[in-house]
Amino acid sequence: MNKPRFHSPSSPGVTRPRLGLFLLKAIPILLLVLAVERYLGQRFLIGGDDQVDRCLPDKWIYLIDTQNKDIWRGDLIAFRAERMAPFFKDGQIIVKIAAGVTGDTIHVDPQHTTINGEPVINGLPLTEKLKKPAAQFNRQETIPPAAYWVTGQTDKSFDSRYWGYVYDHQVIGRAYALF
Repeated sequence: MNKPRFHSPSSPGVTRPRLGLFLLKAIPILLLVLAVERYLGQRFLIGGDDQVDRCLPDKWIYLIDTQNKDIWRGDLIAFRAERMAPFFKDGQIIVKIAAGVTGDTIHVDPQHTTINGEPVINGLPLTEKLKKPAAQFNRQETIPPAAYWVTGQTDKSFDSRYWGYVYDHQVIGRAYALF
């Protein structure tokens, strides 16, 4: 019966990779991968909307570009909540539609909200939950500098109709709906 033969690293015909050569090739690749991950990890956030009644009903996962704060009318905007109790805690990340930008004219009454005369969203259905009369939310004004008027796509969206503007210091970046 023949015994299996094992080759030692010093046996002829068997080569052993050199650790130094491997590291010389691997370290630059590893550094490149880490640099790309760091850049992408700092620039982009992934966010989800776990609410039962979403203000953007067909969207629930978002990519947020924290370095793109060039927001235009109609863009999705990610921002940190301020003055949005009882629905959202201060600092919570929210995604809505930037329906109005600096210089646009807003008109809100109990029946509808318009921006520059164009209908944006209907009614004020959350006034009862807020325990305030609908007339308290009536306004006609121009959006000030460094501010946005944000809405959802459903009438029950808790948005600028109730708490006013989102300001530049709250903006995290432009958002993109993934799903």
